[in-house]
Amino acid sequence: MSENPFLLPDHADYAEILTDAAVHVLEIRGVAEFSVAAMARWMKVSPQAIHNLYSRSRAIEVVTIRFCRRWLHWSASDHRWLQAEHPCPLRIPREPEERHGTQVLQALTELARGERVRGNPLPELRLAHLRNNERDLLRSRLAQLSPAQFYAPVEEIELSGLMALLSGLRHTRAVDPASLTWEQACWAYARAVSAVANPAPAAPTSPQDLPPPHEPAA
Repeated sequence: MSENPFLLPDHADYAEILTDAAVHVLEIRGVAEFSVAAMARWMKVSPQAIHNLYSRSRAIEVVTIRFCRRWLHWSASDHRWLQAEHPCPLRIPREPEERHGTQVLQALTELARGERVRGNPLPELRLAHLRNNERDLLRSRLAQLSPAQFYAPVEEIELSGLMALLSGLRHTRAVDPASLTWEQACWAYARAVSAVANPAPAAPTSPQDLPPPHEPAA
């Protein structure tokens, strides 16, 4: 991608500008130095200008809402994924901007945990909603990989496993891309997805599998 999918620099909406500021601060400074003042410095305004509209907790919630929308749009944006050499229903970060976006989501997750401790559960609930949306998208796209005329719904444990694998691959690509190329990550995820969408038929019972005469089956 030539443009950063997690930034909207030409958007006039104040909440989107605030989200751009948060993306830059979290990408460059991380959670430890994240603050309304840091966002204000990037926006070239005073912290009071932000506080006139949002409290700190509300600013974090707004940023989380808007970033989650950007993330879901990016995650689902490859409409030709079925034609890829290694079909991945949800995106894995490839370009530096995508890897940075993955780190921003991880940073927001840390911020959300801190907000919950402070008595503000809303950012964490927004992130849980994002995970559910990605899970639902994965479930619907798995049906496109199944050659069967009648698609059998995927077990929830299998969906959880695929989402956990995706999270791990994304994290590795974000923090240590040299250890795992994008092609390798796509191969691993496509293989796992295909195995769930196209389960091998049960092997037929052979004579040696049957219990001996006069002995109960185990």
